[in-house]
Amino acid sequence: MKKEDDPNKINIDSPADMAEYRVRLRYERQELIDELIQEGVDNGYFDNLPGKGKPLNLNKNPYAADMELANELLKENDLPPAWILQRNEVLAGIAKLRADIGRQWAWHEREFHIATADKGRLTIRWDDYCLKWQAEIVELNKKIDSFNLKRPFDNLEIFKLNLENELKRAGAPRWLR
Repeated sequence: MKKEDDPNKINIDSPADMAEYRVRLRYERQELIDELIQEGVDNGYFDNLPGKGKPLNLNKNPYAADMELANELLKENDLPPAWILQRNEVLAGIAKLRADIGRQWAWHEREFHIATADKGRLTIRWDDYCLKWQAEIVELNKKIDSFNLKRPFDNLEIFKLNLENELKRAGAPRWLR
């Protein structure tokens, strides 16, 4: 590689010089950056920067420029965004449904094995609970759809529920026999 009097100007005269230049750019880039920063420090380029001597505010989200004020107000007042409140409500509803299914299944299973005569009433009662849960699942799925439309795309969606899967999760059959 041939350099003229100007140290910042690079002359590339041959393909070999171009290849050497590319190799140096690829492998010596970190050294070059370190040298440029050190040169700036030595020449005093960083002495009069705004905010010198003050701590950096590392809590700012650089990706939320359009929502910065809203996010700052929510954070200062310990308020989560609406979509998080909605997500918590949906997850609480799912947990309540699953706890109810587990509790009722444990009771019905115990009573069904103990009962000798009137198993028909237990079967009908279990079916009534399943119908009630089916209606609750329809309402929860509406809330899940609403949440999934409002959530930020980088946040995980909540999957819809289905009675058979929820019963299977609790180890319960759909029909008592």
